[in-house]
Amino acid sequence: MTALAGSIQPADRLTPGDAVIVTIATGIETEKAPEWTIRVAEDGSLNVPLVGPVSVAGMRLTDAEKLLAFESVRRGVYVSPNVTLRMEQRRANQVTVLGAVNKPQTYELPVGASDLMTAISMAEGFSENANTVAQIRHPPGTGARLAALAQTRQVSYPGEAVPPPVPDQFEMDLMRLNEVPQSHLQLVDGSVVMISEKPERFVNVTGLVRQSDMILMPKDGDMRLLDAISQAGGLSESLANKVKIIRKRPDDSEVVIEASIRDAKKGGAANLRLAPNDLVSVEETPLTYTLGTIKTFIRFGFSSAVPGI
Repeated sequence: MTALAGSIQPADRLTPGDAVIVTIATGIETEKAPEWTIRVAEDGSLNVPLVGPVSVAGMRLTDAEKLLAFESVRRGVYVSPNVTLRMEQRRANQVTVLGAVNKPQTYELPVGASDLMTAISMAEGFSENANTVAQIRHPPGTGARLAALAQTRQVSYPGEAVPPPVPDQFEMDLMRLNEVPQSHLQLVDGSVVMISEKPERFVNVTGLVRQSDMILMPKDGDMRLLDAISQAGGLSESLANKVKIIRKRPDDSEVVIEASIRDAKKGGAANLRLAPNDLVSVEETPLTYTLGTIKTFIRFGFSSAVPGI
């Protein structure tokens, strides 16, 4: 959430759909200076009586005041006007937040504060099973509209760099937000934010254990060799010691890691940390094979010696 804080836009930045009260005082009025309630058009312009349309989308109120005053003089309408703007009504976006948040639902966000952090904050933050991956889906054509708005802002603020185009659907790693353009964190009416859940991770334990099984790994912690064997019911042969761990590499090749249960019980690095999808095989050895044969012989001999068994 701290990393997301950089995405917050100024509360007084004008956006299409905002309604503002425009007052123009010339200093020669005998009564109250005229004022009008005007809504910023979808193309980002504010159509002021006598002055005409002026592009203000993306500007802060104080900057828009200066621009309106300048345009009214340049267009020969006023000589030295005092222009003030007051926000009357912010346009709101309906944004849906789903997935691994504490309160998933649709929220109404002011256009000037429609960003990823605000949406997640309204949903009361991440749930315990939240992953670091977020997906944003915009209505079709949103990317082009955001690009047009960015271009409008570029004309108003020559020093700002033009942000890259915003796709209608994309994913981001919340741990690498420094690589995500700020424009990609903005939301519009109809945007959907999906916070993914941590995927379930398993290891497969087989061989000389009481119950060969897929063992679920903790979502927020490591699983070590002895933990996996314990959750598989423990060893079926007390003298079993040799373990092979078959692990897949990113290129789908396999590597075999040999381990010792005796060494693992001593603690430290010998109690290996397992990775998702590891195959843990407690191996048969000549010693365990001989012990198993003796146990089978004793059971068979005992059963034969007892009448009725």
